[in-house]
Amino acid sequence: MAIRRTARFARLSLPLAAVLLATAVRAEITPDAKAVLDRYIVTTGGTAAFNAVHSTRMMARISAFGLGGTSLNYTRRPDLRASVAEIGPLKIRDGFDGSLAWRTDHSTGKVVRLDGKDAEDARNSAYFDNELWLLPDQGGGRVTRVGEETDSTGTFTVLEISPPVGRPRRAYFNPKSGLMDRVTMKQDQFVITTTLSDYRPAGGRLVSFAQLTQIAGMPANDMRLTVDSMWVNEDLPDSLFRMPAAPAQALVYLKTPGLARLPFRYSGRHVWLNASMNGGEPADFIFDTGASITVIDSAYAVKLGLERMGQMQAQGAGSQGGASFSQLQSLRVGGADGDGVELHDVKVGVLSINAFLAPFFWRDCAGVIGYDFLSRFVTEIDFDSQTLTLHEPTGFQYSGAGARLPFQLAGTVPAIKMTLDGRYEGDFRVDVGSGSTVDLHTPFVKRFDLARRGERGVDVMGGGFGGTFKNRLVRMKKIAVGPYSWEEPLVSLSTVESGAFASEDYAGNIGTQILERFKCILDYDRRELILEPGKKYSKRDQFTRAGVQLARFGDNVKAMQVLDDSPAAKAGLKEGDEVVSLDGKPILSYAPDDLTELLHNGKVGRKIVFEVTRDGKKEKRTLTLREIL
Repeated sequence: MAIRRTARFARLSLPLAAVLLATAVRAEITPDAKAVLDRYIVTTGGTAAFNAVHSTRMMARISAFGLGGTSLNYTRRPDLRASVAEIGPLKIRDGFDGSLAWRTDHSTGKVVRLDGKDAEDARNSAYFDNELWLLPDQGGGRVTRVGEETDSTGTFTVLEISPPVGRPRRAYFNPKSGLMDRVTMKQDQFVITTTLSDYRPAGGRLVSFAQLTQIAGMPANDMRLTVDSMWVNEDLPDSLFRMPAAPAQALVYLKTPGLARLPFRYSGRHVWLNASMNGGEPADFIFDTGASITVIDSAYAVKLGLERMGQMQAQGAGSQGGASFSQLQSLRVGGADGDGVELHDVKVGVLSINAFLAPFFWRDCAGVIGYDFLSRFVTEIDFDSQTLTLHEPTGFQYSGAGARLPFQLAGTVPAIKMTLDGRYEGDFRVDVGSGSTVDLHTPFVKRFDLARRGERGVDVMGGGFGGTFKNRLVRMKKIAVGPYSWEEPLVSLSTVESGAFASEDYAGNIGTQILERFKCILDYDRRELILEPGKKYSKRDQFTRAGVQLARFGDNVKAMQVLDDSPAAKAGLKEGDEVVSLDGKPILSYAPDDLTELLHNGKVGRKIVFEVTRDGKKEKRTLTLREIL
């Protein structure tokens, strides 16, 4: 139990499968590493005591995000593990039964079968929690000595432990005591360190009774675990480790049992729904497959009188920011005709959303409807009719002619295979909350040296939770998704070093400029994305022909970004200019989608007159639309 994967609670994007057929790494240990492990085994009780342990049950207190809770952890050799953790309003269960990995959703309690990277991580945790690396054959893994490292806490002998499946970890041994003082591991782009202390006897061995888990750069997510009790060699039944039965859903269909059809507004390349919290007036929410939990804007939460619990760091598209938790009595998503669904006892995140999103959308955003809502249904998004259909998963059968693409869950986000230019293939997260065609993550961009395409691109500003960021937008030759493909897509090359776009496990995110070409059906239970080509299937990606991005702050509209060498720049527009009118019409008489049609899709050669205020003086600037990219 010395290397216990407590960090799964601290990750919280709130990112916490299948039978895993894995090729084992050749078992190996170098002599200098063996000497360190031999001493560790002797120091903690000896070979006989280690071999005598076949199961453990540990009860502990946990403290994280300003909240307290409890954790109950089970292991059984050779490779079974399970845990139950409760902290604040959240309850999380997960386990690995030797072949199948699973977890329960922290908000809904829905049982999820893990696959892909998540399944690898679960099997990896079972290997480390059962200390299989201490077996004579290292449990099929490999252990090597990296060297020595010195920091403010001392000098350590460092071993790298590579399990048969999943990511390696580095263990830091104290040469004076022979004990392991800390462990580091990578989980996607995150570096997670667990510091171990307070070794005490348990079942004939010395065991760490205090652990501090930290994520580099996210100090608000530090988690402390303090063991209260530990039992060794109890008879733990198989049922403890098996995936549990699905709990009853606190869900009501308002009109037709098992089916709800809801209108949505497709604006700013985002899907907007009306939702009501705790019986209040409906408000505008973004529908987002990339959100791991339903989120409420912090100002809107105050308006609703919601109690906020805890404080943590969560990650957005390009950065990180503060978040907390709350609990709703009810969440109703519906239309004017009374159709819809209502959920009860819903755990939500509370974040500052409007500060980042409202200026771009010209409207308030009360929150984001995320995975915990949409994973309860087979979700059908018809961009042509702007209709969202929610099907009860149990009885759903698809009979159309669309392509059925298998997906794996990247935490809570569907991930599918996609190819760019016939040569760059990767796993891409399906993100209805992104208005892009494709956002390529920084590690993927670097791996294939795609930044060299930047000389034919432009730097553009994006925004999301955590703030604004700039990426490089280029045209690539081709995109292929399943049997579908199209030419000259606009692709965003990320340059950020933190946040979701810095992911190392996934190549990028697929946004609505791909998804709007189809009717999209997301079936989480069967792990299928079904795509039916729609009216926009063959359209060419269009980039702005004006080169200026307008943002609204109250009743003022400003030039948020003016692209270099664009029509806007040549007309003399500057960032920070307050825009008063366009072609003689007051700027606030335009809806954002009207401006998109005018400035983005307007006819090449059209002249548009901007009236702006700069340094207290009004000026007129005329730009001529042209192709920029």
